[in-house]
Amino acid sequence: MKIALFIPCLVNQMMPDVAIATLELLEKLGHQVILPEGQTCCGQPMTNSGCFDAARSTTLKLLNAFKGVECDAIVCPAASCLVAAKENFHEFDSSPEAQAVIDKLYELTEFLHDIAPIPVFRKPFAHKISLQLSCHGIRMLSLATPSEQMGPRFNKVEAVLAKIAGIEILYPDRRDECCGFGGTFAVDEGAVSAKMGKDKAQAHAATGAKYVVGFDPSCLLHLDGMIRRQQLPIEIRHIAQVLNAAL
Repeated sequence: MKIALFIPCLVNQMMPDVAIATLELLEKLGHQVILPEGQTCCGQPMTNSGCFDAARSTTLKLLNAFKGVECDAIVCPAASCLVAAKENFHEFDSSPEAQAVIDKLYELTEFLHDIAPIPVFRKPFAHKISLQLSCHGIRMLSLATPSEQMGPRFNKVEAVLAKIAGIEILYPDRRDECCGFGGTFAVDEGAVSAKMGKDKAQAHAATGAKYVVGFDPSCLLHLDGMIRRQQLPIEIRHIAQVLNAAL
């Protein structure tokens, strides 16, 4: 498949290794990967704060970067940014060209589970991991069943990772409780955000896992700060980094 990468500004500026791992794993799987120029922020910080007019120009610039790009899918390694982009594109542009972009948008885990599953992993990843089920991914992209929902259970994140030899998948207590980042919530309610993050980091460390593995870089950055401040014996990894290491 021909894939256009959507690399949010947070990943580009603060976790470029996640972008590189995403590119490498998709190319190892045989996909043709392109990076459209002109990408910028999805507008989430502004819309979270109610600044919709300020978000409009940024959002439309990002949308225009993908309009007319020939590809089969647009893949993003950041669930919250992808959700914001989808919502903002709908909000600010009702054209068929905008809808064509929206219809091709996939979060990385979603893409690897629903559209182009990984047939086999060549290398083992012999580590215990504690899964970070971030809010946007499970409650707005349906990557896993949230704990408050009744009925059949599913977990696309675990399903993708479970194919790797040697991996042991664990969960913290209150497995899908928010880590406290919440976009601009971490700025507006810093003390509450920090307490939630400390609790979540401790819960991950209590599993005995070597890595906290998640699909949302913003949550992982928040947890990384809490882990390092408390000197907890665990590290963060994005799912793209784990998958790429096993291919």
